Amino acid sequence: MVISPPSPFTAVRSPSGGIVVFYVGTDPRLTAEQALAFSDQLRELATATTDS
Repeated sequence: MVISPPSPFTAVRSPSGGIVVFYVGTDPRLTAEQALAFSDQLRELATATTDS
């Protein structure tokens, strides 16, 4: 089993409903596994319904 380092990016939904991406790492490159995990995170944020 290969353990990838955490993604250098994270995303959150802003109070106005937009998706904001933050760079939190030391190297902006992603491995293929990190890219897939980050795309899943973005997809979840984009399809989540808000209770506003």
